[in-house]
Amino acid sequence: MDLRAANIISAEIEGHYAHFSFVDQISTQEHWHDFYEIFLIADGSIYHHINENRVLLEAGALVFIRPHDVHYYQPNADQNCELINLAYLRHTFDDLCGFLGLDDKELLASRLPPTVTLTANEVVQLKIDLKQWAYTMYQDHNHSRIALRALLASIIVNFFIVRVEKFPNDAPWWLIDMCQRMQQKAYFVEGREALMRLANRTPEYVGRMFKTYLDMTPSQFINDLRLDYAGDLLLHTDDTITEICFEVGFENLSHFYRLFKIRWQCSPQQFRKKNRRTLIP
Repeated sequence: MDLRAANIISAEIEGHYAHFSFVDQISTQEHWHDFYEIFLIADGSIYHHINENRVLLEAGALVFIRPHDVHYYQPNADQNCELINLAYLRHTFDDLCGFLGLDDKELLASRLPPTVTLTANEVVQLKIDLKQWAYTMYQDHNHSRIALRALLASIIVNFFIVRVEKFPNDAPWWLIDMCQRMQQKAYFVEGREALMRLANRTPEYVGRMFKTYLDMTPSQFINDLRLDYAGDLLLHTDDTITEICFEVGFENLSHFYRLFKIRWQCSPQQFRKKNRRTLIP
């Protein structure tokens, strides 16, 4: 089924909001369209048939659908699903890319649409933001169009540009999803046990996939996440280096120092002194 923007999206507003509270309200017919959409699984789960792949999406999944994607949904057994959809015009996305200086190749070239997993708090806040924009659709059209572009810029930059790792186009979806979910603090602090639980595959197979698609080991991936967060804490808190070491998941201070120097080419103290800035001396 070919869906057309002219039949769905107001040219004045440039976007359309839809909120499906029950799984039987969500389309199970294969379709494609000449516009973009971003949808959020706010609760429950559902199977997403996308470009000849079947992917289980659970609460927190945020998906960036391109005009060339062919997809439909299938209920996951007897589970319900709450899905929120934001559709918007091609030229709206093109204008945003031009304004932001954004290279859209990373978002458009992958075989599967970019997908990220939000935290529970992020899901709540995004639901509020989307609902607030939906209210403007019935008020001032000009204000609604401006608010839509601001909302899209925030979603695309904060979730899809900042978070999405640079994976090869043929990387398996489970690997991409697992790596994105591992960026949540609770998971990378827990470490390898959390990674293997999310991957739900044998350690040997996971290790091969990391080497094939990311050219690193799972331990290196986890340590990079921890060290990035440690750098943030060094710059934006007054916590001691020992406190930061244990907060990000390391159990040995000398090991933390050694890995930090490899990652940032300086010690934690030097990193803080060199990069930290304050507005008030």
